Amino acid sequence: MIPALLSVAVLAAFALVALAATDAGAFERKPQKPAIVLAAFGTTEVEAVDSILNIQRKVQAAFPGYDVHLAFTSNIIRDIWHERANDAAFKKANPSLPPEIYEVNNALTVLAKIQENGARLVLVQSLHVSDGEEYTDLARLVEALDKYNTVKPVLKPFPWIGLGDPALGTGDGQPKFIDRAVKALASLAQQAKDSGSILVLMGHGNEHLTQKIYGKVEAALRKAYGPQIYIGTVESPPHAPDVVAAIQKAPGSPQSVLLAPFMVVAGDHARNDMAGPEDDSWASIFKAAGFTVNSHLMGLGSLDSWADIYVEHLKALEPEVKAKEAKDPNK
Repeated sequence: MIPALLSVAVLAAFALVALAATDAGAFERKPQKPAIVLAAFGTTEVEAVDSILNIQRKVQAAFPGYDVHLAFTSNIIRDIWHERANDAAFKKANPSLPPEIYEVNNALTVLAKIQENGARLVLVQSLHVSDGEEYTDLARLVEALDKYNTVKPVLKPFPWIGLGDPALGTGDGQPKFIDRAVKALASLAQQAKDSGSILVLMGHGNEHLTQKIYGKVEAALRKAYGPQIYIGTVESPPHAPDVVAAIQKAPGSPQSVLLAPFMVVAGDHARNDMAGPEDDSWASIFKAAGFTVNSHLMGLGSLDSWADIYVEHLKALEPEVKAKEAKDPNK
């Protein structure tokens, strides 16, 4: 554990040095509000950004005493936005995008800026659906920063920091939040029912971590809305052909499918892997199997009821972190 902590501490130190040298004007050092960092995987799709911004708006409304920052955990996505920051034509064509999107950093850099700026109480909220690889890495970062001590305790850089759970909770999910997710998807389930379609949700999945949560959500959705609901994933089984096979085994299944992302944003996975024209997209695979296919290109974050789940996680986290502050003799 110690080498890992030292490595994070070194990275944080380098980040602070780099910021002082290259970005000193972005954050003035003065007394600051407590801070919230919303850490999402991110997206490069302009239309999908609003799913993240909707969550940010909901959090800002629920926590008016906090500065709310965004972080993207994907290196590739951040690099693309940083390139677009210098693309005048792109920015002119997309005037509604806030400057923060072009400047988005990873969670470590955002936290380094917040610390350098003087904020001490920090709530980090995962915007992931479940505790897959991206959430796990974020949790390890926050844990390391929380445990990073200094010779003089009063100089501890992150004395009061904590991490909010992903939407469905940790482990195999928490029944309370699975139920919240099911209720958030009520309108989509009704849309499929009204059109006489099977609802097929495409989750991300994880090739490194086994996640049973998708099966639990599928079972809960079927209990609430009927049997014609399936969840598959991109990175791990069940893949699209597995879902097709399962549907074909079910007697009396409709021959129409409504595809929708079980992801915070309707980004590249939704627009290409799910709804794209390529032969290996989910839409093409279902069409080749004889189904009529419609695609719903809206991320979960666009649903206020889903965004509220993250607000609830933050409301549970806040008193835990404030309790650390209250007990800290060095504050």
